[in-house]
Amino acid sequence: MRGHTKHVNGVAFFNDGRRVVTGSWDEVLRIWDANKGTLVGKPLEGHRGGLYSVAVSPDDLRIASGGYDKTIIIWDVESMQKVFSPLVKHTGRVRSVCFSPNGTRLASGSDDKTVVVWDAKTGAVLATLDGHYNLVLSVAFSPDGLQLASASSDGTIGVWHINNAELLLKIGGHHPVCGVVWSPDGQELVSASDDKMVKFWDVSTGQQIGQPCIGHTDQIYSLAISSKGSFIATSSKDKTVRLWSTRTFQQIGQVLEHTNGVYCVAISPNGTLLASGGFDQDVRLWRHNSKEGEEDELEVEQRLRLMHAFATPSEHDNAQLRDDFRNIPFAKDFGTPISDEQAPVPPSGTKRKDRARDDESDEEVDLLVIASLITYLILLTSRENGDVILNRCKQNRM
Repeated sequence: MRGHTKHVNGVAFFNDGRRVVTGSWDEVLRIWDANKGTLVGKPLEGHRGGLYSVAVSPDDLRIASGGYDKTIIIWDVESMQKVFSPLVKHTGRVRSVCFSPNGTRLASGSDDKTVVVWDAKTGAVLATLDGHYNLVLSVAFSPDGLQLASASSDGTIGVWHINNAELLLKIGGHHPVCGVVWSPDGQELVSASDDKMVKFWDVSTGQQIGQPCIGHTDQIYSLAISSKGSFIATSSKDKTVRLWSTRTFQQIGQVLEHTNGVYCVAISPNGTLLASGGFDQDVRLWRHNSKEGEEDELEVEQRLRLMHAFATPSEHDNAQLRDDFRNIPFAKDFGTPISDEQAPVPPSGTKRKDRARDDESDEEVDLLVIASLITYLILLTSRENGDVILNRCKQNRM
């Protein structure tokens, strides 16, 4: 979708899943119909410099934007007008904005090394969080709204208590940290960095969980997590958006391609759409074949199809792979099937911090891993037998 005249730095879905808002270096915000790929209403103009970040309030009534002019503007969606004058507190560019889960607060991160918490209804400053010694590139409220995570180019992630502005935890492990999100249960943080990796962290201890997600060939600019926490999406300077399983840490689906670096990515509330924008000035929407909650099953079946294709490649196998993730009709074709180097591999069985899954669920996952490995070995030797095994695996999942 083409509407901006310069690169797209920020993207966010409305909670109704039907609209997307984008912010660009052309100094305007635009709202899009996610089903038709058309613009909704007029551009939102008011910043005196390029935009870095946009966010939508939980009730879909307001939009927040932050940018190069060091200000934050809160917009009324219905009237397409500013709710009040731009919010001025930061002394550096505003890199990130986000609403609290109940919509009463807004957080912003800036080049001035601080995080500011605002009253989203009045625009008053509630707190200034000072603990980083370099740019704050990303901020995110915890699911319960009581904590705030901040990611900085100083290589750390800060976890703050909202009510008293206390720094509860500081996590180091990337350099710099360009993005951070919370798992839906609030027990983990996920971060992305210029080091081309995504890492998972235990919020209670600050320790890394499992292995990093590795696959991008250049720095990662941003990341998003699905509402149920089953997968994440990352955007990179390498011109791609990639999807990762939060259970196996492996890349899933197909690499989604732009013609230039991809600066921002967002996932729709139901997990069926992705939106991305970047230096090619395009906003692209990608449609998932299955609703969230079905990703684990989709991943297992996709792995089996990949193994089947590697045993005896055919056009039919490649066509099936292309169908796993397909572009919406009004967006450009996203490219060729996943390559051997990019293909997911059978899970390693890496242990994770328990996420409210009981022992029985963990045993089921282990059995699936073993079944996948056995199937892979058999498929390598016999495609005919592989068809039979694949059908049996599907029956067992029912």
